[in-house]
Amino acid sequence: MVKLSQICKTYHGQTRVLDHLNFELKRGDFVYLVGGTGAGKSSLLRILATEEAATSGKLSLFGQELGSISPSGLRAVRRMIGYIPQDIQLIPDLSVFDNVALSLSLSGGRAWLSTDAKQKTLATLERLGIHNKRDRRAGTLSGGEAQRVAVARALVRDPDLILADEPTGAQDQEHTWAIMDLFLKANLNGTTVIVATHDREIVRRVRKKALTLRNGRISLEENAVMMS
Repeated sequence: MVKLSQICKTYHGQTRVLDHLNFELKRGDFVYLVGGTGAGKSSLLRILATEEAATSGKLSLFGQELGSISPSGLRAVRRMIGYIPQDIQLIPDLSVFDNVALSLSLSGGRAWLSTDAKQKTLATLERLGIHNKRDRRAGTLSGGEAQRVAVARALVRDPDLILADEPTGAQDQEHTWAIMDLFLKANLNGTTVIVATHDREIVRRVRKKALTLRNGRISLEENAVMMS
């Protein structure tokens, strides 16, 4: 489902943050992405999310090699990915509801959503504790609230692959576990999940495999090793 072959990423022509990465994930895998500050976790997730390209190497998602994929094929791949970046990119003048609903309707308007889609959007917001903010403009939210809207936006389409970059960094304990519970439930339904995190408590309580980045190289470990 996810296959990286000799992936490198170099910035400004000299700083190599990812160095010949090779790994493969199957449908239904759940892994943490761990490593020290500057290890390249965000760069790797942006590449997997097709937000930016690798400098060299091959990336295959859902059986499609991205180096030779058509524009329509790339759009189809992106529709199967739920990406939650650290840099939350909500549309500030739209409501919370419409920011999430954009994932379900290209028009972004409520009138174009089916009743089921509206109910699903509201249910996702409720599970993340932001149902009462549904009509607020996204630009008025706190950092933690905006992060939960970004999580809702990624999950509401039932993606085949979830890529979450420090998705609980601005959350209290209650909301951290609400987010993790949604990831785990999605995973139980067959979704592949990659969570980049520095949260030792999450790793301790929810035991999963880890992709560990060190010096631009990656290793797959049975138990996550948290690094400062």
